[in-house]
Amino acid sequence: MSDDWPDKRREIAYTEARAVIDAQNATMGDIDDKAMRTVRLNAILLGLLVTGIQFAPELFATMVLQVAFVFLILSTVCGIITYNESDLYVGAGGDYLESLGAETFDEQPWYEHLTRTLGGMIAENHSEIRRNEKWLTAMQITLIVGIGSAVAAVAI
Repeated sequence: MSDDWPDKRREIAYTEARAVIDAQNATMGDIDDKAMRTVRLNAILLGLLVTGIQFAPELFATMVLQVAFVFLILSTVCGIITYNESDLYVGAGGDYLESLGAETFDEQPWYEHLTRTLGGMIAENHSEIRRNEKWLTAMQITLIVGIGSAVAAVAI
């Protein structure tokens, strides 16, 4: 046990909280990566469809192709929203750390304040990740419908 912590329980709580925040950051990074990869894929698919229409418009069922465009654009928008919504707490801010180091918290010891603050960060991050997961799911569903419609526009 380190000399700075009053007991092993608080030290373990801090270590676990730090591990959770790190894992949440990795999860959000994975969500952001999927969102940006899908946005790129959508751009390629939209470009291919536009090129296909220019060279062989008679190969496509117009109404179904319009549905494909709408859903691929919606998927792109959902992907951009997913990526832009990422705003996790990855640790305490500079001002907070200065106050913590100076022990300016009169109501409770620094280690209690820190572990409570980390708990709040974890809760906020959890909400942020859940919201982004919903946008990611919407992006994937609209991508699937868009691709399916594009294939159907050619097959019909």
